[in-house]
Amino acid sequence: MTLEEYERHLVGQLCWRCHQATHQNSARQRQCPSCRAKWSYHRRKTEWELLRAFALSTTAHHAARVVRCSYPTAYAAYTRFRLTLQAMTDEEKRPLLGALERDESYFGGKRKGKRGRGAGGKVPVFGILERAGRVYTVAVPNCSKETLMAKIQAATVKGSVFYTDEFASYNDVQSHGKHVPINHQETFGVGAAHINGIEGFWSYAKRLYRHVHGVEPGNFPLYLAEYEFRYNHRGEHLMTLLYNRLIRAAAPTQTQP
Repeated sequence: MTLEEYERHLVGQLCWRCHQATHQNSARQRQCPSCRAKWSYHRRKTEWELLRAFALSTTAHHAARVVRCSYPTAYAAYTRFRLTLQAMTDEEKRPLLGALERDESYFGGKRKGKRGRGAGGKVPVFGILERAGRVYTVAVPNCSKETLMAKIQAATVKGSVFYTDEFASYNDVQSHGKHVPINHQETFGVGAAHINGIEGFWSYAKRLYRHVHGVEPGNFPLYLAEYEFRYNHRGEHLMTLLYNRLIRAAAPTQTQP
């Protein structure tokens, strides 16, 4: 479905269910003369505006004020959008191969006190970036050697080249491919021996994460999947990708007898 077709659905020129032409009227509650399906113009318009706000990385609080709906309505819509991105991210996952950058990072927690590894209240996240390709992320319970090696073996092709920092948990990665450890104090970003790509993703994800002002640890994977999808599709129109998926799920084409 194109943006023009969506707008025709929005103003009531096409039915949301059977996609047939309808009689235009000014009533907020519309009904298709073909399949007799009903829908609310006001609700559809609200969903459209919230989808636009989400694609622009606007917070749910700000979107609720702009769209003039309640915060629970905006939050429920944002959660539905993130669940959709999470499903699309899971569908796109494939083993990564070639030159791979790997690193771990920590999200959440209070700013005061210790930062990085060992900081209280933070969620450890492991990431792998395929150079000139995709990024893969996963929230992990810890950054032990056993945990990270299990994720590496599940997400990458054996024989790839792995660029990492000198964290001890990566010492056994040479059993799965070529290991190139990076010493930041000596050769940071020199030639091909760097992990600037995955560190750039962490910066990108944390910039988005700061807007939500904290997330419960149980909900964090939902937000992480959003950041991964946005990064992997940063050259595409997120709003188009989202509404195509949502409209097909919410309004399937009527089956012909």
